Amino acid sequence: FKLTIRTPYETLFNGDAEALQFASEEGELGIHEDHADLTASVSFTHIIVEEDNKQETYLARRGTFLFNNETNEATFLLAYCEKESEVDYKTVEEYIAHLEKQLEDGSNLSEFQLLYLKGEKLAVEEMVKDK
Repeated sequence: FKLTIRTPYETLFNGDAEALQFASEEGELGIHEDHADLTASVSFTHIIVEEDNKQETYLARRGTFLFNNETNEATFLLAYCEKESEVDYKTVEEYIAHLEKQLEDGSNLSEFQLLYLKGEKLAVEEMVKDK
């Protein structure tokens, strides 16, 4: 099946995949050719793409997954996504520290902004917790 993984800034994958694994708000999902139509929300997940007898793992957060059975196409539209092999964990730790500082000094923030920052911190921590 054809798979596209994209953020507002770039397309990270656009090609054929044999299988796909990821976690959605609804639970763990495995996708293969001719899967039923599906739409799922993604908070944070590891996306495992199998192609040509190899695997590539992506770290992703905040987005949507769509599978169209008629066209046999899968699409991730994500706010953030990066190949796991390219993640700079020092930068991730700095980002978590920045989020913590913003939350500590949250007097100028609206309730929505505070909820967003809390969710972002949780997502980033979960995404890299095994590293």
